[in-house]
Amino acid sequence: MEKWDALVRSKSDAAVFSLSAYLDAVAENWCVYVDEKYTKGIAVPFTKRLGVKICYTPKFITYLEWFGTQKSDFSDVISYLKAYFSQGFFSILTAPDSNTSVPYVCQVIPMDSNVIYNSQANRMFSKFEKAHLKLEYLQEENTILEIIRQELPAKVASLDTKALDSLAVLLTALKKEGLLKTLAVTENGEVIGGLFLVDFNESVLYLKGAFTVESKKNGAMYGAMKFFIEATRSEQKTVDFGGSRVEGVKRFNTNLGGTDRIYSYFEWNRAPIWFNWLKNLKNLVKGRN
Repeated sequence: MEKWDALVRSKSDAAVFSLSAYLDAVAENWCVYVDEKYTKGIAVPFTKRLGVKICYTPKFITYLEWFGTQKSDFSDVISYLKAYFSQGFFSILTAPDSNTSVPYVCQVIPMDSNVIYNSQANRMFSKFEKAHLKLEYLQEENTILEIIRQELPAKVASLDTKALDSLAVLLTALKKEGLLKTLAVTENGEVIGGLFLVDFNESVLYLKGAFTVESKKNGAMYGAMKFFIEATRSEQKTVDFGGSRVEGVKRFNTNLGGTDRIYSYFEWNRAPIWFNWLKNLKNLVKGRN
């Protein structure tokens, strides 16, 4: 997919989500809707269940992007996707269309904006400084991933075993591409948490992170995020907090100076009645277990 990656990289503010290595790691399958010369297009993750084709946004992807300039082209894309895929659950970085999409938000700190931390953040920064913990970039992916496995699944329902295995594959792929930064917090030489960051084009993405319970009480999460924010801004890049519809996560990002970036969520369902019935039955049984 060299031609595709060249198109993604040609847009200086493009997110890493559309890069082939990223999609290979998190999507069951994916294709591109693109012109012959690869001057415009969009990546489309998809799956197939009982013969029904479904396009979707995988975990660890906030949105996909349309690479092109004409709005009319993008309207044609949506029409094509709805015709080709029986079901769609697809997030795209585009202006919301009130007739066909739902507006979602993620948080960023644009490279040319000022950062204002709120009082909660400043209190936690102070705790972190008093704790005398150490921040440094380390090759400690497995240690931090294990902390994520221990700390987050009970708090984030979507982080099941399958999602965490996918995250491990993604980290390996990003490291191979030279895009991964692992910011670790240590105490007496022991890693007690950290952040996985993705440095691509003009932004640095906070992918995922976790800390031990005690270190969080000492402001480790806030201290690491402040370091990430200030390091990113010193490189004149945009801070990308990633996407989440969880209100507490949004509040945390806002505490750290994040502002809303709007993107669009499209959903449609032309699947056969029997398919929707089976899907609802599966979800019902899963909910009871």
